Amino acid sequence: MFFKVPALLLVAFGVLSGVLALPIPSETNGQRLARGLPPSPPKFLKRFLATPVSNAKRTTTSPLPPVTLSGRLQVRSKENGSSLGNVRNWPGGGTISGTSAFSPDGDLLVTLTYNPSDPTKIQILSTNPAFPAPFYVGAGTSNTISVPHLAAGDYHSVGFTNVESTAPGSPPSKAPSRDAYVESAIWTINPSTKQLTAQFINEDGSTPPTVFAYDIRNNNLFFTGDIAEYNSHASFLASAVDLYLV
Repeated sequence: MFFKVPALLLVAFGVLSGVLALPIPSETNGQRLARGLPPSPPKFLKRFLATPVSNAKRTTTSPLPPVTLSGRLQVRSKENGSSLGNVRNWPGGGTISGTSAFSPDGDLLVTLTYNPSDPTKIQILSTNPAFPAPFYVGAGTSNTISVPHLAAGDYHSVGFTNVESTAPGSPPSKAPSRDAYVESAIWTINPSTKQLTAQFINEDGSTPPTVFAYDIRNNNLFFTGDIAEYNSHASFLASAVDLYLV
C-alpha cells in the first residue's frame, strides 16, 4: 500500500538533505568520516601544492652584468710562456709599440670591459698614458697611400700602437685628426686565462689571420697576417707572441 506524501513535506526533506550535504565549517576529520566523507588534507600542505602550469609566472634568465678589468699588458713567449716584458708607456715616438725593460713605472696601465656571454670586439683603454691622445690600444698605420691589409701569404704588417676609438667590426678608419688608419675594437679576452687575442678587419670586411708579433732586437710589437712571410722580407726576425692582462 502506498501513502501519499504531501508536496510541502517533500520540499522540506529536500532542503534538509541539501543542508546535510554541505560541508560543516571547521569540522574535524572524525566528523567527516562519520558522514562518509574523506578526511581533509593538512592545511600546511596547501602552500606546497604545485602551481598549475597555466597560472605559473614565466621567468627569463637575467643577463650577466659586464665585467671590468684593469692591469698591465704582458708579452709572453709562445714556446714556453715566459714573460718578455710588459707593454711600455713612452712619452715620445713609439709610445706603446714595445716592451718596458726598466721598471714597473714604465709599464702601460689599461682597463677594459667585456660581456661575459660574448667577450669579443673589446676596446682597451690606457689609464696612465705618458703620451698625447689617442689612448686606445689597437692596430694602426700612418701609411696614407693605401689602407692596411693583412692576409696569409702576405708579408705586410700593421703597427701595435695607440689609436682612436673605432666601431666594433669596422674596417680600418681614417683618423680625423691625423694621417692614420686605425682599429681599436679588435680584442677578445679569455675570461679564465686573461689572454688577449686580436682580430684585424680588412677594408673589404674579411677577417684575416692576425698574428701578434715581436721583433725583440728592435723592441717592436706589431700585427701581421703571416709571420713566415714577414720574416722572409725583414732585416731582423720576429716571433709570434701572446698577450695577457696581468
